[in-house]
Amino acid sequence: MTYVSCFYHAFAGAEQVRQSLKAHSALWKDPPESSTYSYQEMRRSSVHSSAMAETAANRICKVLAVNQENERLMEEYERLASELLEWIRRTIPWLENRTPEKTMQAMQKKLEDFRDYRRKHKPPKVQEKCQLEINFNTLQTKLRISNRPAFMPSEGKMVSDIAGAWQRLEQAEKGYEEWLLNEIRRLERLEHLAEKFRQKASTHETWAYGKEQILLQKDYESASLTEVRALLRKHEAFESDLAAHQDRVEQIAAIAQELNELDYHDAVNVNDRCQKICDQWDRLGTLTQKRREALERMEKLLETIDQLHLEFAKRAAPFNNWMEGAMEDLQDMFIVHSIEEIQSLITAHEQFKATLPEADGERQSIMAIQNEVEKVIQSYSIRISSSNPYSTVTMDELRTKWDKVKQLVPIRDQSLQEELARQHANERLRRQFAAQANAIGPWIQNKMEEIARSSIQITGALEDQMNQLKQYEHNIINYKNNIDKLEGDHQLIQEALVFDNKHTNYTMEGEAEFARIMTLVDPNGQGTVTFQSFIDFMTRETADTDTAEQVIASFRILASDKPYILAEELRRELPPDQAQYCIKRMPAYSGPGSVPGALDYTAFSSALYGESDL
Repeated sequence: MTYVSCFYHAFAGAEQVRQSLKAHSALWKDPPESSTYSYQEMRRSSVHSSAMAETAANRICKVLAVNQENERLMEEYERLASELLEWIRRTIPWLENRTPEKTMQAMQKKLEDFRDYRRKHKPPKVQEKCQLEINFNTLQTKLRISNRPAFMPSEGKMVSDIAGAWQRLEQAEKGYEEWLLNEIRRLERLEHLAEKFRQKASTHETWAYGKEQILLQKDYESASLTEVRALLRKHEAFESDLAAHQDRVEQIAAIAQELNELDYHDAVNVNDRCQKICDQWDRLGTLTQKRREALERMEKLLETIDQLHLEFAKRAAPFNNWMEGAMEDLQDMFIVHSIEEIQSLITAHEQFKATLPEADGERQSIMAIQNEVEKVIQSYSIRISSSNPYSTVTMDELRTKWDKVKQLVPIRDQSLQEELARQHANERLRRQFAAQANAIGPWIQNKMEEIARSSIQITGALEDQMNQLKQYEHNIINYKNNIDKLEGDHQLIQEALVFDNKHTNYTMEGEAEFARIMTLVDPNGQGTVTFQSFIDFMTRETADTDTAEQVIASFRILASDKPYILAEELRRELPPDQAQYCIKRMPAYSGPGSVPGALDYTAFSSALYGESDL
C-alpha cells in the first residue's frame, strides 16, 4: 500500500464525516439564534477528529509498510542462506571423497571435474555469499535507522554459520586438490615403474629365450675331445653372462614388489610375469650347474680351443650388458618438477659421458681380440668358423649397440636441456606471480577490511560518507589492471602445469574477495557508484523516526480512546491489506472493558519494535 493510497482512504473517511454533517444541517434549516454557537462548535470538533484520524492512518500505513518490507528482506535472507548452505552441504561430501582411480585417464577426468567446479560452479556461489552478507548488513542498517530491533536469522543461518560452512568447504577443497595431485603423481610413478618393468622384462626374456634348450643339449656326448673342451669354455662364458644378468633379475623383482606396494592396477599380470622370470632363472641356475658338471668330466677338450675366444666372451658379455643398460638409461623416462631435480639428472648424465672414452677403449680391446682370433684362424688355416663358440654376442651386435649408444647420447642431452629450459621458465613464472601476489594479496585484504568497517560504522555527514565511498571506488578501479595482469600470469602457470609455488602463500582464490569489494562499491557493475538512491533513502528514513509510543497513540486515536480496537474499525480506517495484516497479528484484548472481537493494539505496537514476546 503506497502513501498515496493511505491518503486516499484517510480523505475518504473525512468525506464521510462531512456528508454526515451536511445531513444534520438539513434538519436545521432555520436554527434559532441561540443554537448557532453549539452548531459551530460541533462542526469544528468533527473536522478536527477527521484530521486526527487521517494523520493516525498515515502514520500506521508508513510504519506497517516499513515493517512489511523488513519482513520481506528477512524472508529473502532466509531463502538465500538455505540455498547456499544446501549447496555447501551437497558439495563437501564430493570434495571429501578420496576413492582413488586405477588409471591416469580416470584421475585426469577427476582433475578436469575439479577444475570445472573451480571455474564454473564455485564463482557464482562466491557471489551469492557476498551478496548475502551485503543484504544482511543492509537489512541491519535499515532496522537500526528505523528504530527496529536487529534481525536474528534462524538457527544455523547466521552469517557466522555460513562463513563456518564456507570455511569447511574451502578446507575440503584444499585437501581434495592436494589428494588429486598426489594421486596423479602416484599414478605417474606407477606408469613409469610399469614401463621400466616391461623394458627390463622384455630385455631379459629376449636374452633368456632358448637358454634352457641350449643347456639341456647333450652335444658333448658325441663330440671330440677338442669340441668338448670348446663346449666347456663356452659354458664358462655363459656362466659369466648369467652372473651379469643377476642384477637385472633382482631389479625386475624389486620393481614388481614396488608396484604391488603402490597398488598398481595390473599387479596380477606383473606378478605372473615376474614369477615366470624368477622360476626360469632358478631353472637356468640348476641347468647351468648340471651342464658344468658334465663338461668337467670332459676336460680333455680344452687343448684345441683358442683362449682368445674365451677372453672375448668374458669381456664382450659384460660390455654388451653395460651397453644394454646404457641404452635403457638413455631412453629412460624422467619426470621432474624443479630445477634441482633436472640438474641432478644432467650431472648424472655428464658423469656417464665421462665414462665413454674408457668404454670405447674396452670396445676397441674386444674388437682387437676378435681380430686376433680371425688372424690366428687365417694364419694357421684352422677349419673352423670364425664365430665365437663361447659367446652369443657378435661383433655386429656390439657395433650396432655402440652406434646406438652414440646416437642416444646427444638425444638425451637435448631432452635434458629442453627440460632444464622449461624448469627455468616455470621458475620465472613462479617468481613473477609471487612478486605480484605478495603485493596484491595484502592490498585486497586491507580494502576488504576498510569497506567492511565502513558498511557497519555509518557515521558522519552523508556527503562525507559519499566522498569516502567514491575514494574506495577510485582506488579499486585503478588497481584492477594489477589484478588482470596477475590473472594473466596465473593462466600461464596453469598452462605450464605448475602446481606449487614456494615463493608465495597466495593463490587466485583471493580474486573472489576482490570481486566482493567491487560488488560493494559498484553493485550494478557499471564502473561508477551512484549515491542518489542512498541519499533519498537516508533523507526519507531519518526525517521522522517512529517509536512504539507514537504508534500506540495513533491506534488509540483510531479506537476513540478505547484500550482496544475492533476489526471493523481497522478496516474502516486502514487500507485493506494493512488492515488484514493487523487483524491477523494483533492478539485478543483481555483487559478491563473487553468486548468480543477486541484486539490489543498496545501489545501489537510493542512487538513491532521488539518490546514484547508477540
